[in-house]
Amino acid sequence: MERELDDHDAAPLLFVVDDDEGTLQLMCDVAHDAGWTARGFTRLGDLRAALRASRPSLIILDDDLPDGSGGDMARELCNDHRTNDVPLVVCTAAPPNRCAEIGRWVPVLSKPFNLDDMESYFAAATGTSPQGDHSRRATR
Repeated sequence: MERELDDHDAAPLLFVVDDDEGTLQLMCDVAHDAGWTARGFTRLGDLRAALRASRPSLIILDDDLPDGSGGDMARELCNDHRTNDVPLVVCTAAPPNRCAEIGRWVPVLSKPFNLDDMESYFAAATGTSPQGDHSRRATR
């Protein structure tokens, strides 16, 4: 399933993948309020298709998804020359050992998350605010 919230031509583009409809909607709403165009997906397959057609300014992935692991997808995207410069964040309720594993290649935002933390990733991805160093990937 794919959902597009807004279509601002000059707005940065967010791709967010989460199988929880409420969380997906919340992240898209926060992005929209921050001036982003947000495209939400509930499956990694839909994200893969969207990446063939568009280049986002930021990708946020849940880890535990019906068709795979968002953390593993993040590692794949980091190793792909077509996407390795796109900022990534994995937003998950995974146990600490899994978060630590994912954190070796991308920043991890634990659920439940603080909206200010989410907004700081948006700012870091666009370079609009020097709010904290989330990692090598979030600040590119």
